[in-house]
Amino acid sequence: MRRRSPPLFLAIFGLVLLTLLVSQLVAAGLLVLVRPGGPAAMSTAAVAAEIRGGSGQLRVRTRALPPPRAQSEAEARVAAELARALGVEPADVHVDMARMQRDRFILVDMGTADAPDVRPVLVGDFSVSVRGSDGRWRSFSPVGEAVFDTVEKRYVLLFVAGALLMLPVAWWLSRLLARPFAEFARAAERVGQDPEVPVPIIRAPLEARLASEALAAMARALAGQVRRRIAMVGALAHDFRTPLTRLAFRVEGLPEEVRAPMAADIRELDQMVTATLAFVRGGPVLGERTRLELGSLVEEVADALGGSIAFAEVQPAVVLADPLALRRMFANLLQNALTYGERATVTVRVRAAHAEVDIADEGPGLPTEDLVRVFEPFYRADPSRNRGGIGLGMPIAAAVARAHGGSVTLRNLEPRGLRVRVRLPLAPRGEAQVRAGAEAGGTAGTEANRAGARA
Repeated sequence: MRRRSPPLFLAIFGLVLLTLLVSQLVAAGLLVLVRPGGPAAMSTAAVAAEIRGGSGQLRVRTRALPPPRAQSEAEARVAAELARALGVEPADVHVDMARMQRDRFILVDMGTADAPDVRPVLVGDFSVSVRGSDGRWRSFSPVGEAVFDTVEKRYVLLFVAGALLMLPVAWWLSRLLARPFAEFARAAERVGQDPEVPVPIIRAPLEARLASEALAAMARALAGQVRRRIAMVGALAHDFRTPLTRLAFRVEGLPEEVRAPMAADIRELDQMVTATLAFVRGGPVLGERTRLELGSLVEEVADALGGSIAFAEVQPAVVLADPLALRRMFANLLQNALTYGERATVTVRVRAAHAEVDIADEGPGLPTEDLVRVFEPFYRADPSRNRGGIGLGMPIAAAVARAHGGSVTLRNLEPRGLRVRVRLPLAPRGEAQVRAGAEAGGTAGTEANRAGARA
């Protein structure tokens, strides 16, 4: 019996609960490990002694301006007591107890039953400012009572330590939750390139498994539609060839001035039927892929074509590809550059994980709207760049590049010329990666590539 995978929302809910649990444990640990001590309590005599020549219980800051606010009645009473103890004028002492016990102080009996001596005691955070003979104010406040002095620092450090301890766990759980969707995205990309590729069923979580099963069903439906389309086009091509053959025999007896143009039209129709059939049939099939050096392959194709083809730069680039398909594609693109621009310049570079092959000619270029439309089957561009093709060369080149996980783009050059850029992924290094790359590339047909060279 197959174990049912948990739904995604349960996994996310569990992650949230785990996070809350850890945060509560950290908070409980802080309460147990870091217990705040009692507030500092100092009598006015002790404060005066620290101001006259302290032992480090009060921190000192010096400022030129007087304290910013007036004293309350309680603060004025404590200031007068400190002024008497320090032997200065009350105006030269300023007490700030705004953050301490709501502006109140504690009266403590410092004497005996026979001679009571009730004096104010400052508890917690307070500030005493005394003006010196130079007119500058010195401010005294208890050490350890300001924010981030002692207990607060320990709290912050423990919170940061808890967060750092949770980071690896959160990273691992996030990767665990995201992995099925990354696998689903890769599977969807492969199906987009080749509906015949098998779709792996993702077992967990439940939502990802349902989505992968739906994707597999969609891929099977698309593959069936492609097979039916191929069968239909094959039947149509066969039916077209029969009347074309009869027409070719019948025009043989016509006068030369009539027979020649009619025979040319019949040959063009037959070529279109052949190329169309190859283009449609070749869509889902590629030959065996091998690791090959892209620059050497392009140079071999250029040598076989002849003509004025120069190489500006050739960087080493190893790709995983069908050699015959790439030869047909680059032969088609280089032949186009020689046909429309008389000479071509080729550059092979490596960019991150891809190889880029630029083929630039010196022809008239293309109108902006045609830079995309030339990839549509049977579309014929401006007459200056249309010299008898049937409009399948660029669509087949794009299909071959796309089948290898790459792309073909066009760009006009200044002041004239056209640049064709073929972008192909570099071959993975590991053996398992090679097999994965071969599956991920999708496929386009070898017959289509052969037809593309002719088109």
